Amino acid sequence: MSLWPTLTVLDVEASLAFYREQLGFRQDLVEKDDGGTTFLGSVEVGDTVIMFESPGPTVTLQPNHGERSGVTLNICLSAADDIDLLYERLQRGGVTICGPIGDRPWGNRDFMLQDPDGYRVVIAKPIGAVGD
Repeated sequence: MSLWPTLTVLDVEASLAFYREQLGFRQDLVEKDDGGTTFLGSVEVGDTVIMFESPGPTVTLQPNHGERSGVTLNICLSAADDIDLLYERLQRGGVTICGPIGDRPWGNRDFMLQDPDGYRVVIAKPIGAVGD
């Protein structure tokens, strides 16, 4: 079984670019309508696929909306990944960091960012339980 979260976004192309260029995820799917507008796309990170879709004709999303629906994506890197280097690169790149990097008592080093549509993304890597 696998889980493919699907996020409704204002601009599928912008979301794909953010996850591809800022977070380094691999772009997978891109579907365009008859007018050439991308209405569906996805990125992959490890075994996970994150889908992005444009709102249907009866749904209106507002720009500058802040946190979107309480949804948080949690991406766990491998222990070998340099999460501090990624954090610094994202800060320099102007990504909205909304939770500072730090070691957590549950055994992760993580930080939280906000994507262009207001979804929260936690980037984490295992470090073992703090105090071990």
